[in-house]
Amino acid sequence: MNIEMKALVVLDDRVDRSLVETLLTSGPQLDVADYVELAGPESGRVGGGDVVIVACANFNASVSEYIAAARRHHPGRPVVLISTTALNGQVAQAMGAGADDILTLPPRADLAMVQEMSKDVAFSVEKALARKRGVQAPSGQKLGRMICVLGLKGGSGKTLTAANLAVSLANAGHSVAIVDLDLQFGDIGLTLGMSPERTVYDLVRSGGSIDTGKLSDFLAVHPSGVRALLAPARPDQAGVVTPDFLKDVYPLLREMHDFVVVDTPPSFTPEVIGAVDASSEACMVSMLDSPSLKNTKLGLETLALMEYPGRVRLVLNRADSNVGISEDDVVSIVGRPPDVLVPSERNIVRSVNQGEPITLLQRRSDAARAFQALAELYVGDGRDTGDESGRRRRLLRRGR
Repeated sequence: MNIEMKALVVLDDRVDRSLVETLLTSGPQLDVADYVELAGPESGRVGGGDVVIVACANFNASVSEYIAAARRHHPGRPVVLISTTALNGQVAQAMGAGADDILTLPPRADLAMVQEMSKDVAFSVEKALARKRGVQAPSGQKLGRMICVLGLKGGSGKTLTAANLAVSLANAGHSVAIVDLDLQFGDIGLTLGMSPERTVYDLVRSGGSIDTGKLSDFLAVHPSGVRALLAPARPDQAGVVTPDFLKDVYPLLREMHDFVVVDTPPSFTPEVIGAVDASSEACMVSMLDSPSLKNTKLGLETLALMEYPGRVRLVLNRADSNVGISEDDVVSIVGRPPDVLVPSERNIVRSVNQGEPITLLQRRSDAARAFQALAELYVGDGRDTGDESGRRRRLLRRGR
C-alpha cells in the first residue's frame, strides 16, 4: 500500500511529548498535522488529519470520551491509541470507544527502541486507513496446507523431522514457513542454524493487530528459503504467547505459504491443541523403543477422540536400531505401520551440531531420502509401492 498519512496527535499530560515526536517522525511514512493536549484549551478539537493518534499514559475515562467524540464527528477517520502502560483488560473498552488499533510504548524506551517502533505505528496507521478506504486483502485466496508435527516423547526426533520436512518441501519448489511452538525450549533455530533476532515473543510485544505484511517482518529466512517464526529466546517469555494470539497467526501464514510446518512440544498443551485444530494434517513422530511407541499410540488415540479430520502420517526414527523390536511389534503396539522409516546415521548428529539439516548436508544419504519421501507424501507425489513397503521391512529386519 502507498497511502499518504497525515495525523492529528492528541497527548495526555503524563506522556513525554519528545518521546512521541521521535516515535512519529523517525520514518517518512507519517506526517503530523498538529499536536493537541488532551486536557488543554484545544481539547475539543477533533478535526484535521487523516487519522487521530491518541498517546496516553493509561486508558481512562477522559481518553475514552475523546475517542468516542472523535469517532462521532468523523466516523470515517480511524483512531489509533498508543499507551505507555499495558491496557490489561481494557482492550475491549478501548475498542468499544472507537479505537481501531492499540499499541503499547514502554515508558522508559530508549531511542533505538522508539525508532524501531515507529515502523509499527506507521504500519498500524496505514492498515487502519486502508480498512476505512476500502483497501482489502484479496478474498477467496486458497490457504496453504498446515502440518502439525507431533511427538509425545522427548528425544524422538520431532524437531529433526519438522526441520528436514520443511527444508525438503522448500527444495521441491514450495514456499514454506516453520513455526517453533515449543515456546520455552524450542530448538528449530538451533537445528536450522538461525539466530533468533526476532521471535514470536517480539511479534506479540509489538502490539496492535496483525496481518501478512507485519508478520513477514518477524520471520527469519533460512538459506533454503524456509521462513521461520522462532520460539522466544528465554523460557520466561513464553507466557505472553497465548493460544488465541496464535490462532490469528496460523491463517496468515497459510495465506502466505504453500506449506506451514509446526514443531510442537512433547505434550498436548493448549497451544498444541490449538495448532492441531488449525492444521490440515498431522505428522506423528516416534522411535523404536517401547515408551515412545506407547506414547505414540496414545497420541493417535487422542487425535481420534478429538475427531481430527486431517490425515495423520507416522514417521519412525532410528528405524534400523537393533533393540529387539520387530515390524510386527511396531504394528501391534501402535496399531498401524509407519509411513516413513528414518535410519540411524552418524551424520544426523553432525548435521544437528552444525545447524545444517541432513537434507542439505548429505542429500544422498538414506536419512535425507527418507525425509524427502515424507515431503513427497505431503505434496501428493509419494508413491506407496511395494518397493517402499519392502524398504520398510528391510530397515526393521536390520533392527531385530
